Amino acid sequence: MAYHFVVVKNESEKEKTRHLLESLHLTMDNHVSSTYNLYDDQEMIGTISTHENVIKMIGVVTNRQGEQLTAILLQHVIRHFEELQINKYFLFTKPENKHLFMGYPFSLVYETDQLVLFENKLYPISDHLLALKLTLKPKHGERAAIVMNCNPMTKGHLYLIETCAKEMNDVIIFLVEENKSVFPFEVRYQIVKKATKHLKNVHVLKSTPYIISSATFPTYFMKELSDISEAYMNLDISIFKYYFFPMFELNYRYVGTEPTDLTTEAYNEVMKKIIGEKLKVIPRKSHHDMVISASIVRKLMQEKKYKDIKPLVPKATFNFLMSKEGKALFHA
Repeated sequence: MAYHFVVVKNESEKEKTRHLLESLHLTMDNHVSSTYNLYDDQEMIGTISTHENVIKMIGVVTNRQGEQLTAILLQHVIRHFEELQINKYFLFTKPENKHLFMGYPFSLVYETDQLVLFENKLYPISDHLLALKLTLKPKHGERAAIVMNCNPMTKGHLYLIETCAKEMNDVIIFLVEENKSVFPFEVRYQIVKKATKHLKNVHVLKSTPYIISSATFPTYFMKELSDISEAYMNLDISIFKYYFFPMFELNYRYVGTEPTDLTTEAYNEVMKKIIGEKLKVIPRKSHHDMVISASIVRKLMQEKKYKDIKPLVPKATFNFLMSKEGKALFHA
């Protein structure tokens, strides 16, 4: 046997990947960083893909199953992660294939009727969340959470936070850590911290890789609505309900209504089904009969309409937008 891997770069090789996956009743996912096809001499016998630190689309031809080829596929990708110094990684599969990965060094994070998410055993979700919880003071009274991207933070975001802070004793903002927005995470984090410093019962935490991330909801950042996108929404929100609610002793999760972004609106609808009465929906803040949104602020920045931005954002956001660094994000 002469096993070797081919990196999928051309359409011919991609078509072979598609054909193999379809023969196993698996779906070809275009959201990938790399795909590797495994060959035995000239015969393609397996495939595996990655999307950043997520492993997916793993398949072995039917007549070669039972030959430990899945282990060879995983070893190849994990070695690649080690070379890139990626220590934390995840694995997606379908529920009917879950048993294939139970013997490998992965832990089950969560399973829905459509998706199963595993993670490697280094720094698992329970340890990750406990470390964050220990940065907080003990809970007193009712505690709520808000998950936000703030790309950038607007007065709409601030209104939701202030409303929550008035109604709750304790508020945790989980700021989306994934760096796929116009504004880098560290910039968003500092703006939110400055804009909420007057609210003594508000705590800003990193969202972790378990909220709206490449591992739990990769299609969020493409603003894509599809069956697979809804499956990811179910996974992401279910993980929040199963892990975050008990770990952080949450009573509620707050969201704003979403009349403009179809993906976020769909996400809110799935939240209503999964979280139920523990979800509180607050009407969005408007300015001159226009709903305030981060996308409008980004558009105005692109058009250099700086005066129009000022009434839509907190002072901390406006100061950054007017800085050299802020303007460079739109006019490099």
